[in-house]
Amino acid sequence: MEHILGKTAMAIRWKVFFVLLIISLHAHSQGLLVENGRSDYQIFVSETASVVEKHAALELQTYLEKISGCRLPVVHQTTNGKAAVYIGFKNAPKELLADVQPEKFDKEEFIIRTDGKNLLLAGGAPRGTLYGVVGYLSDYLGCRWYTREVTKVPRQKTIRLTALNDRQKPSFEYREAWYEEAYNARWAMHNRLNPSGKPIPDSLGGSYVTFPFVHTFYALVPPETHFEKHPEYFSELAGVRKGKDAQLCLTNPEVLKIATAQVFAWIKEHPEANVFSVDQNDGEAYCECVHCKAIDDKEGSHSGSLLAFVNRIADTVGKVYPDIKLQTLAYAYTEIPPATIRPADNVTIRLCHYNYCSAHPIEACDNHKPYRDRIDAWQKIAKRVTVWDYFTDFSQYLMPFPNFETLKNDVRYYADRGIVGLFAQGNNVPDNGGGEFSELRAWVFAQLMWNAKRDGQKLIDEFVANVYFGASPYISAYIGLLHRQVKPKEVFFGIWSHPIEVNYLGVPTIQKADSLFQLAFKAAQGDTALAGRVELAYLPVLYTKLFFYSIGGTAYLSKAELPAALARFRKVIAKHRIRAIGDMEATYGNLAAFISRVENAPTFYSDWWLAGPFDNSDGNGLAKKLAPEKGFNPKQNFVTSDGKAVSWKKYEDRSSGYIDFAKLFSPNENVIGYAARTFKIAKPKTMKFGVGSNDGVRVWVNGKLVLDRPVSRKAEPNQDIVEVPMQAGENTVLVKVDQLKRAWGFYFSEL
Repeated sequence: MEHILGKTAMAIRWKVFFVLLIISLHAHSQGLLVENGRSDYQIFVSETASVVEKHAALELQTYLEKISGCRLPVVHQTTNGKAAVYIGFKNAPKELLADVQPEKFDKEEFIIRTDGKNLLLAGGAPRGTLYGVVGYLSDYLGCRWYTREVTKVPRQKTIRLTALNDRQKPSFEYREAWYEEAYNARWAMHNRLNPSGKPIPDSLGGSYVTFPFVHTFYALVPPETHFEKHPEYFSELAGVRKGKDAQLCLTNPEVLKIATAQVFAWIKEHPEANVFSVDQNDGEAYCECVHCKAIDDKEGSHSGSLLAFVNRIADTVGKVYPDIKLQTLAYAYTEIPPATIRPADNVTIRLCHYNYCSAHPIEACDNHKPYRDRIDAWQKIAKRVTVWDYFTDFSQYLMPFPNFETLKNDVRYYADRGIVGLFAQGNNVPDNGGGEFSELRAWVFAQLMWNAKRDGQKLIDEFVANVYFGASPYISAYIGLLHRQVKPKEVFFGIWSHPIEVNYLGVPTIQKADSLFQLAFKAAQGDTALAGRVELAYLPVLYTKLFFYSIGGTAYLSKAELPAALARFRKVIAKHRIRAIGDMEATYGNLAAFISRVENAPTFYSDWWLAGPFDNSDGNGLAKKLAPEKGFNPKQNFVTSDGKAVSWKKYEDRSSGYIDFAKLFSPNENVIGYAARTFKIAKPKTMKFGVGSNDGVRVWVNGKLVLDRPVSRKAEPNQDIVEVPMQAGENTVLVKVDQLKRAWGFYFSEL
């Protein structure tokens, strides 16, 4: 038996030897770019190559040295018989150019190819060759540029040249992620974005430039220049011309003439631009004059008058500049395509996915159906469609926003439908970034915009593992904690959602998040940089606790805990140079105002007796005297106009001072709700109360009407202030709120 085993072992050894020999010969036939820290290779780039291609050669040289410790020389002439990495198509060996037609490569398309000895990294101008170098470093050598500070450069003394013939082009011609972190030029170059908002310098490959960027009507025909003498150039609203916060009169021939001349001026002034914007201002206030209205009525959409106007400019421009493209928005009131008018061939439609469901992907949510239909309709009539999509909460850049399902799936959805460009509007926090997971989002967007077929979840997992290291299991658990809660189909949150409106920021969730981050901080001990990244990831949880405290949510944060929490918040904000916490720095994004609200939070009353709902189908219920107004008695029962029994029910919730009727009553549309409570005070005194409501509100104190505010608004604390004389002993407060549309509820605080 031992003799037989000996023969078998010998046979196995010979088989292993031959396999290793074959592998060795194959590896030798493909070449060793670097072997044990040494190399006979050189990096060739033509002396007449572009600045970008020469930069690409230096980029390869730098990273090969970082990886292997070996610095390959960059040369403009090759040594006979010496192997080389060829940067760009110029002077590359015929073997590497077989079946390749360099002139047919798009601006960013590249090829990575070996011929058994040499390596070719080349592509179209201006960025193709540079992206080929980046592609080789990332796809084959494992380099990553996760954030501005965190990169991954795998160390290996030996770099093999395996057989390669990889030709790539991006899923989108235009790729921009609206995060401050993504506008770092070198980060954007390495992650192959081509942003227009802050273009990459030409020396680093340049960008896809849109000029002006968006909302250009008043740049085309400035009201400050024309409105006084020619109000007819601007929107007519209810018979009155408006030269502020409105649009243009698109059927006025003089407007067409002035706008066309301005576009020609832009073309001469900005030869670097890829496309010129002729598009509506933000907001609505479109022209209702008889001529504009006639087109819109005929076309079944306000895009009718817009597109007719843009087409006329495009036709004139095309006769002089046949290669120039114009762009216009399909946004808000122009999102619906016109019935018969078609975009000119040199007009790109920029379709906006504005204010739909942020919890679920486009393809998997009925809320998106109108938008899906509009994508298909625009694709049928336009040669080129780009998309402007929204992946943030505009008013709450620091609020947790678990929309990763849209991030993972919607980019591919657009690519599959032939969308040629994507602007992903995120939480672009001034001055230095620092929004909720903005670095993670920016990196994942960049990878998917280049190759939409990649697995978004694997990209998220990779980022978390390589940026948060030992703390990554807890960061992943936190992400999962939030996202599991928004998976059900009935969950909805959007780009203007308020913390009190979402389902995933309850006290148990935030307490669990706190626990996970305590473990993450413990894992980061001893690593100052990692601890800083964990602290920034924790900032949205801290913001949530402070936010709810400011509106009476003492279950999130007690008064005793406030000073330490606020001090920590200030420290992180200062460290990361965060200047605004929402899109509008002067209003809802005002950081100083938020801190002031936290520091000066009044006493909110969240314990009430509630009764409702009562009918408000005619919209006049606020003014009608209903049964609960005849005097508060918690044992009293009522019968509504449709015969339903209603009684007073006790309510108390320390998680928020907002009394959310919409969640407490059903039905919760076109209805009226009541809340009542009593105060006991020892001596007579005047008290000041703050009231906020969605929508109209009436307040009685001891049976006397002290506030009557018939209004449609979103509730905020202290929208109305009332001073009321209170009697010694028991005092009764009765609050009545009507529901006109969407949310419904109120705040009541003592100031």
